[in-house]
Amino acid sequence: MAVITVSRQLGSHGARIARVLAKELGYAFVDKALINKVIRQYGLTRLDLIYDHKPKIWELFNDNSAVTIQMMNETIAAIAARGDVVILGRGGFRVLADMADVLNVFVKASDSVRAKRIGKRDHINTGEAEELIASDDELRSRFVRLFYGADWADEEAYDLVIDTGSLSDEEAAARIVEAVRALPGAAASDRKASALEVDPVLAKTVAEAMARKAAKSAS
Repeated sequence: MAVITVSRQLGSHGARIARVLAKELGYAFVDKALINKVIRQYGLTRLDLIYDHKPKIWELFNDNSAVTIQMMNETIAAIAARGDVVILGRGGFRVLADMADVLNVFVKASDSVRAKRIGKRDHINTGEAEELIASDDELRSRFVRLFYGADWADEEAYDLVIDTGSLSDEEAAARIVEAVRALPGAAASDRKASALEVDPVLAKTVAEAMARKAAKSAS
């Protein structure tokens, strides 16, 4: 059992590669959408124990709420504890840092390569694409700096860095697969995602959300 987190620059094809990787390994793929669904469901379940009535959901959760971040971290940990999963973004590389059964990957490409890809994708000129990737880089950096006190773009913070300027999506995924299979066996004293303690209610919420996603994908 292993966990892979994939952090990526806009235009690096990191999301595509994460999906290819999950398919290649037969792992579950988890992204922002699934994590947010769990946060909302689990959050309301927990709040039922605190409040006499349910506050409106938008009063409690937003991208900059400390409550949201705490629940997101707990959700990522609960997903990781299940093993055999690829987690895309959401600060997963910090939540699961220094765990023996986790491979933290950063997918990047040069600014020129990314601008070309984004320009083609969004039908915009090079200047507009450059502004878009610069803004996105700053948003990601600010998020990780604010909530984790870390440098999102620091390549030393990752176990593996993939540059897609010279690699196809399939080649990049193959490199990551090799790295996963080369993970050393964990010692009894090592920190492991598989040994994380998870609230049973959260574990059930995660299991149900992932089961629904798997059923939808299979239909």
